[in-house]
Amino acid sequence: MSETKSKTEEMITIPLAEYEALKALIPLVAQLTAKITELEARLNKNSNNSDKPPSSDDPGAKANKNSRVRSGKPSGGQPGHKGSTLRLTPTPDTIVELVPTSECGCGGVVLKTDDFTVRQQTDIEPIKVVTVEYRAHDGICDKCGKRHKASFPVETNGTATYGDRLQSIYTYLTAYQLLPLKRTTELMQDLFGIKVSQGTVVNSTNRAYEALEETEERNKNEIINSAVANFDESGMNVKGNNYWLHVASTETTTVYSIHKKRGKEAMDAMGILPWFRGYAIHDHLRSYFHYQECAHGECNQHILRSLEYIFTNLNQEWAGKMACLLLKIKRHVDLTKLWSKEETSLAQVDIDIYTSLYRKILADAEDTKASAPVDARRMLNRLAKYEDETLLFMCDFAVPFTNNLAERDIRMPKAKQKISGGFRSEDGANAFARIRGFVSTARKRGKSIFDGLLAVFNGDATNFLYPST
Repeated sequence: MSETKSKTEEMITIPLAEYEALKALIPLVAQLTAKITELEARLNKNSNNSDKPPSSDDPGAKANKNSRVRSGKPSGGQPGHKGSTLRLTPTPDTIVELVPTSECGCGGVVLKTDDFTVRQQTDIEPIKVVTVEYRAHDGICDKCGKRHKASFPVETNGTATYGDRLQSIYTYLTAYQLLPLKRTTELMQDLFGIKVSQGTVVNSTNRAYEALEETEERNKNEIINSAVANFDESGMNVKGNNYWLHVASTETTTVYSIHKKRGKEAMDAMGILPWFRGYAIHDHLRSYFHYQECAHGECNQHILRSLEYIFTNLNQEWAGKMACLLLKIKRHVDLTKLWSKEETSLAQVDIDIYTSLYRKILADAEDTKASAPVDARRMLNRLAKYEDETLLFMCDFAVPFTNNLAERDIRMPKAKQKISGGFRSEDGANAFARIRGFVSTARKRGKSIFDGLLAVFNGDATNFLYPST
């Protein structure tokens, strides 16, 4: 037995120098292993688990997962839902009387009674384009002989022009339905028989842009004076270069701005954040924190995506716990809002409990922080430094859990870029931004987009959004 043991010990015995060399490699192997894990995790990073936009995902990547919890209700309208089925109108434009056959199969005569059933069909007549001719007559004073001339309406500023209603239509098509110029002119030709040039559409857009200057300032003031506003930004192609589309929005108002820069210079130029004193909700871009006169709230949806990445790909258990905690608090907030419309925050005892749990997760993660991947360490530091901003939504119910409002408002202008391929000039981009802000604001207030654009060309846009009472 001792002989076997001696041989085994002899087999695993190595020179001291080699042992020291191998021992020195252990930290290096651990470091390289961690680096490989981090690099593999980066390859798995996408729009589902990070702040990366969906456009950066690989073609074969899975679509964005919806973080909402299923309600268990079936698809479609729920019991008690008020439907929108086409109903009979009491004032039809045309009535067609249908009578039964005049002769019965038995040989008798069929007499019409006063009993009948009704079916209606709603359609449109062929669209008729109306041309109004204005004749400005000359006049002469019968006393002094001075000649006078009648004045044309302001909107007829040329020998032959298109009226406000037509200009509203193709502005509606480009700014709201996001059609490119060419398709807009094709639609005008197909539906109305009017051959409109792309230049005419651009001229109408410029006219709307100038008419909305005062209205945009009113919208900016509306946001500046609000208690909570959401902010976001996204790349926008202008003249083949990368510009930035900035948005400031509330539940009732939207303002867009396009600028060469993404940060503070562009935000100053937009003219809202320098004067804003409420809660600014955003996605943690550092430039927002330059504004110290307002309070800040984090977009927790962005945080949840990052936590999913850190938990799934970097194997950091604390990230999973933090994600569960944030979702639990959100559920508590949602239920409290549902139960009582009077509550403005969670009870202080609940706030204290959740804050303690939040801090405990971060404290427990400190033990492994030094050896954690860079992304994990950054998120730990961020959550510790911006605790108040992250948990603000449970302390004031006016603050949303996410920055989804601003992200939704960004979505349609981005769709415009996908359809049209970008803007040919800064003037065109700025005009679209201002008009789209008006359209979004009108839509949020439940107003007719077309009526709003007609008010723009009639010089009544501000009163349309802010009617005097």
